[in-house]
Amino acid sequence: MASVSFDQEARALYVKLDNNKIAKTIPLGEDRFIDVDESGKAVGFEILLPKSMSSEITEMIKRSKSIDLLH
Repeated sequence: MASVSFDQEARALYVKLDNNKIAKTIPLGEDRFIDVDESGKAVGFEILLPKSMSSEITEMIKRSKSIDLLH
C-alpha cells in the first residue's frame, strides 16, 4: 500500500511507494518528480499542484491517508 502526503503550503502531493532510501530525484517535466533508490526502483513521486486548484479537491487530497495501487 502506498502512503499519500500533501504539503498545502508547497501545494505538493507526494506518494510514497517504498521505504527504501532515495538516491536520486528525476524531474519528469516542470511539476512532476520521481524518486528512485540505488537500484533505480521507484520509491515515490511528487506532483506540484496548480494554485488555482479548487479548495474542495485540496481538502479531499488532505483527507487521503493511503491508497491501494492496482497492478
